[in-house]
Amino acid sequence: MKKKKDNRKLTWEELESDVQDRYSYKDPDFKLEGNWKEFVRNQDGFKIYVVDGNWVRNNLSVIFGHGGHGIVHEFIPNDEIWISSHHWYDNKFNHCECPCNKESSKVSENYFDCCVVHEITEFKEMKKGKNYWHSHQIAIDKETEFRKTKRMKRKSLTKV
Repeated sequence: MKKKKDNRKLTWEELESDVQDRYSYKDPDFKLEGNWKEFVRNQDGFKIYVVDGNWVRNNLSVIFGHGGHGIVHEFIPNDEIWISSHHWYDNKFNHCECPCNKESSKVSENYFDCCVVHEITEFKEMKKGKNYWHSHQIAIDKETEFRKTKRMKRKSLTKV
C-alpha cells in the first residue's frame, strides 16, 4: 500500500515529537481512574481499557479519537491502551469519519479489537523511534490486515 504524504502543518509534527520525546519520563505511578474508564483485558503487555471518548475529549484532549496510547497522549500511562466505546460527532470539525459511523453509535467488538491492534502497533513503532505519521501509516496497514483476517475467520466459521 502506498503511504500518504504528511500534509499537516509543521506544528503538529513538532508537538507530536515533543510528546514522543517525553514518554519515557512519565511517572509510572500516574493513573487516571473514574467511571468513564473500564478495564477490558491484558494484551501484548498492555492493559486495554474502554473509555467514554466524549468524556476524554471534554476533559483531557479534544483531539482524542477512537483510541490512544502513552506516546501520543501524555495523559495515558505507557502500559495502557484506551479505546473509545462509541463513534462520535461533536461538530463538523470534530467527528469520526468511519463509514459505519452513526452519530454516537457504539463500536462493535470487531471494531474495538481492530483499534487495539492499531494502537499497539503504533506504540511499538513509535517506541522504535519512528515518528507518529510513519507509525500511524504502519498501524493502518496492520489494522487492515487484521480486519481482513477476522473477516476470513468469520466466513469460515459460518460455513461449518
